[in-house]
Amino acid sequence: MNLQPRLLTAAAVTAVAVLAAPARALVALEDGRDHIFVDGSFEMGYDSNVFANAESGGSVSYRETLAIAFSRHAGLIGVNATASLEAGQYSSFRGQNYVDPKVTAELTKLTGRTTGTLSASIQREDHADVTTNTRDTSWVYDTGLNFQYPVIERYSISGTVDYNKTDYLDQTLFTNLVTYTEDVYLYYILNEQRDLFVDYRNRYTEEESGVTDSDNDLSGGVSGKVYGPFNGSVQFGYQQRSTRGGPEAGDVFNDVSANGATTWNIDRRMTLTANLSRDFSTTATAQSIDTSSAGLVFQDSLTAKASTTLTAEGGQNRFLGAEGDVQPGGAQRVDWFYELGAAYFYTVNQHLKFSISYDYYRSYSTLAYAEFGRHQVDFTVSSHW
Repeated sequence: MNLQPRLLTAAAVTAVAVLAAPARALVALEDGRDHIFVDGSFEMGYDSNVFANAESGGSVSYRETLAIAFSRHAGLIGVNATASLEAGQYSSFRGQNYVDPKVTAELTKLTGRTTGTLSASIQREDHADVTTNTRDTSWVYDTGLNFQYPVIERYSISGTVDYNKTDYLDQTLFTNLVTYTEDVYLYYILNEQRDLFVDYRNRYTEEESGVTDSDNDLSGGVSGKVYGPFNGSVQFGYQQRSTRGGPEAGDVFNDVSANGATTWNIDRRMTLTANLSRDFSTTATAQSIDTSSAGLVFQDSLTAKASTTLTAEGGQNRFLGAEGDVQPGGAQRVDWFYELGAAYFYTVNQHLKFSISYDYYRSYSTLAYAEFGRHQVDFTVSSHW
């Protein structure tokens, strides 16, 4: 195994970061209104379960990333754009090596009565999928509009309109998906610390075969000071998924929905964040699932340069309809999982950072092939200009 090119890459990132003069951006133009940033990173690690299934093996892995970002904040409309390239290599599964480009652009309006963001992105993705228990490669195209409009003193409206298309390279195993989402919030300012809101979301997913899933979700919640020392946003509601076309036509599923993240600032150094989620989704193999999860993230800024993060999460993936049966007419597939992680970050200067992380994922399932454990250890050096 030839490590020299990879070690040279890491050395180059480190040397450039240490020797360069301090700067907030690599290039500043138009009297500081335009900025160009460059980010680079090198990661070396070990993944004990590359394909996320009961029979997969492990591999040492390497990942290099280079990104260039442009930012302009002058006048009414701000502009942000990025272009990045990520390359990954596996010593034991060379057929899974990848090079993934990504391009994003957004226009932002942060002043005036109506504010919002218009964004678009194109990217290639390679990853292990725990719902299909294999690796998939896809091109993802996304366009979205977010807006906020204050109606009167205490009321405001915000919303999202989004288009997402996922094209998988392996058409024999995976199904291309197109998803349209419309989401509207009505906010009411209760007091200086807390807002109440009502949310209606419609999500329409179309499979390449012509089968469609329609999700309607009505929920309500609170943002700001949620409870006691916790600040953030939490909402609960009721949702319905209906399927049209194909052998699953006429299937209707109803369930509680939930989404939220709240943070407790324990002191000037430490924070504790709690998050939860419950929602319908469609897998890469066009199966409907109901996913529930809850977790905690603890962060401690040990010193001005060092910090650590501890994470814990657990949940369930419930596969719906006849497609979710382990065997025709048999038990339904249900996955229970938990994930534990720890990371340490050290900042040498504004240009150079190091981190080391460990993550353990464990899945229990009514499908034997979906029962597995996964250890991941990564060491990363990154530089920002």
